[in-house]
Amino acid sequence: MAKIVLWLEECNFSKPNTSRLKKHLIKWQSKSFLSSKTVKGAIEFVPAVLQALERKYGTLWIDTTTIESHDELLEEAKFCGKRQFLTRLIQQINFTYGNNCFDACAVLMRRLFEVLLILSYQNKGIEAYITKPDGSYKMLEGIVKDAVQNKVLGVPARISRNFDAFREVGNNSAHSITYTAGKLDIDNIARDYRVMMEDLYDRAGLM
Repeated sequence: MAKIVLWLEECNFSKPNTSRLKKHLIKWQSKSFLSSKTVKGAIEFVPAVLQALERKYGTLWIDTTTIESHDELLEEAKFCGKRQFLTRLIQQINFTYGNNCFDACAVLMRRLFEVLLILSYQNKGIEAYITKPDGSYKMLEGIVKDAVQNKVLGVPARISRNFDAFREVGNNSAHSITYTAGKLDIDNIARDYRVMMEDLYDRAGLM
């Protein structure tokens, strides 16, 4: 809000009441703005709206961090805007899928899957199940092995039965010398992957 007030003053407008301005912004464009969950008293764009504005007006400034993604694989309005690093991963997954970079997409999907599992364990307060004696996390294979049977984590069998498939698609693209992923490799797991994301987002306290 402070930046918006400063911009208005720089344009020779009178300094507005910040509380009233925030209220009017949210009311005026209720589908564009929301109250920030991380910064008290701040507002932020709905991720999909911000991305649309960047596409439309991005040529007015140089921003090498913008990723041109359009829900190619994962629904950004549903999954983005929770944590910045998750948003970046999801945008990269969509971008690589949309640009036929399927090996890169598979590796990123594997990474996002691993991150969501760890966040779920953290939120449940059961990280000890997936950490080594030195405090570092186990490899994804070990995390998955625990996750499919961990009663406290509580992932339904209809979802956890696909965990090895998510892991293996990324492993093949990352480690196999001769393997290259194709569109069908991603499409075959896409629906189950999105169901997994919704479940782990909930277990991680992100929904």
